[in-house]
Amino acid sequence: MDNKSHFFEDGIVDLGAVLQEEDCANLLKQFYKLKPFDNKFFKEQVFLKEGEHDPTKSQVGSGPKPGRNLTEKVDLDFVEKNPEIKKALSEILGEDYRIMQKIFVMGVPEDMMPEWYQKIRKNGYGPLTPFINSKFYDMTYFSGIDYHQDMIDFKNRKGDFVTLYVYLDEVTPDMSPLHIVPKSHEFGAKDLTTISEDITITNDNKITYSNHEGKSKKFDYKMLTGKPGSVYFWSAYTLHGTMPTPSTHKARISLRYLIERGDSTKELPIDEFLKKINGPLILTKSNKDIPEFATASATGSGILR
Repeated sequence: MDNKSHFFEDGIVDLGAVLQEEDCANLLKQFYKLKPFDNKFFKEQVFLKEGEHDPTKSQVGSGPKPGRNLTEKVDLDFVEKNPEIKKALSEILGEDYRIMQKIFVMGVPEDMMPEWYQKIRKNGYGPLTPFINSKFYDMTYFSGIDYHQDMIDFKNRKGDFVTLYVYLDEVTPDMSPLHIVPKSHEFGAKDLTTISEDITITNDNKITYSNHEGKSKKFDYKMLTGKPGSVYFWSAYTLHGTMPTPSTHKARISLRYLIERGDSTKELPIDEFLKKINGPLILTKSNKDIPEFATASATGSGILR
C-alpha cells in the first residue's frame, strides 16, 4: 500500500529509516554538547531536589515554548527538507502543510532518576517535566506514558494534524519504544479520563477499546523499534504510549513534531480521513482542563501494564 492507503487504513505511516544515520549521530552530538546528560548530572542538576516539587502545582506551561525550545538551537533541515518525508506529508496534508510544534523528547532510564522520585511515582509511568528544574524546560521528559491521543492537548479543533516522530538512535525493545494501536482512530476523539476507562489490555496481547456507546473492539498494538533515522507519523486520534524499561541504562532521545493541514481550499486526504471517523472529531476540554492530569502529582494510571 502507498502512504495514503496506510494512513487511511491504520492511522499511521511507517516511513522506515529514511534519514541518514550520520545526520542523526551529528544531531545527537549537538544535543549532548548542549545537554551533558549523564547519570550524575541528571540526578543532581536536572531533577528537582526532594521537597522542592509541589504535587498540587499545575504542570501546564512546564514544557517547551517559543524562545524556550532546544530545537531552536540546532539545524533540523535534514529532517524537514528530506524529500521522502515532505512527499509523504504532502500526500496527506497538502503541499502547504505547516509545522505547529517541534521538540526533543527524552525517555529517561530508571537509573537516571533520584531515589526520592522513585519512591513517590505511581506505577512508574508519566511525564517527568513537573519534577524537572525549570532551567531545563526546553524539552520534555518521560518515564512511560499511558495510551493517549495527541488530541488531548487541543479543544474545539478537528484533528487535521499528524504527529511525526524521529528516532535519532537505534531503538530496541529495552529503550522505551513507542507502542501504537493501528486503526484505533476509528472511535474518534476521547479525553484522558475516558480513554483510561475504555482500554483493557487482554491476555492475548491485544487491546480492547470501547467507544462509550456500546461498541467495543479488539485491536493489535505494535511496538515501534527501529534504526537511527526511522520516521513515523500518525493521526491525532491514534492511540499510542510508551513503557518504562528499567533494564536499560541509555536514554532515548527523539524528535517529535506536530504538523497541520495548510490553507488549501481543496479537499485533501486528511479531510477525507476525518469524514470516515465514526465518532466525535473535537474535544470540549483538553488535558489542561482536567485537574487530575494537570497537576504535578499526575504520573499515570499504568494502563500500559
